Amino acid sequence: MLYDVHAHLETPEFEKDRDEVLSRCSVVVVNAGVDLKSNLAALELASMYWNVLPAVGFHPEFVAEKMNELEDSLSLVSKVTVISEVGLDYFWVKEPESRKAQREVFSKFLELGERQGKPLVIHVRGGMNEALDLLGSHEVRFALHAFEGNARDALRAVDLGGFISFPPVLVRDRNRQEVLKKLPLSSVLTETDSPFLGPTRSVRNEPCNVALTLQKISSLVGSKLEDVEEVVSKNTLSLIPQLKELRPR
Repeated sequence: MLYDVHAHLETPEFEKDRDEVLSRCSVVVVNAGVDLKSNLAALELASMYWNVLPAVGFHPEFVAEKMNELEDSLSLVSKVTVISEVGLDYFWVKEPESRKAQREVFSKFLELGERQGKPLVIHVRGGMNEALDLLGSHEVRFALHAFEGNARDALRAVDLGGFISFPPVLVRDRNRQEVLKKLPLSSVLTETDSPFLGPTRSVRNEPCNVALTLQKISSLVGSKLEDVEEVVSKNTLSLIPQLKELRPR
């Protein structure tokens, strides 16, 4: 079984062939919401496809423009087993007050994750130190999705008990390759962030491409593909044990 711990299959890019995409290989997918509409869509997808596990969250990019959706999004956490997509995004946001608001929203989801015992799959683009400081102050299981930081930050996250997730862009991203080579394989997960971050620039990404990520990991660490698959599967089920309960309906 392949595991895609972070994707967005509710997006328009999959409207015409979602059935085919989800049946193209043996894969289970954690579909992450980014706002209220996509949170509800993730729940709907999970009711339609046995191999989709819904996650709800509130993307930091929407903290300014969609705050009216926050409370409803928080309330949906009780309906899922994974919280995502949440975190910090300082890449475009420079204003101190806006960054503070992102931290406050992220903290709300961390508190829910801690209280309800639910793992978080987290977005961090900029603000890595602040994100790791917040994670260090909560007892939560977590993964940093589509990690784009440096090896020092990745290892700090691992020291906090976290996992580092790599999308198929790994096959063409030398920075991510160098980070991965410095990590213990026991900390590595696979995802796609579909339809984004695929192996080929400007081509729609999809869940089955996690196979390409696994092949690249195998090459980078010098281990047999089947051994890499076994370890990554174990890591994934450690973070999200509910995935092992998914069965064709």
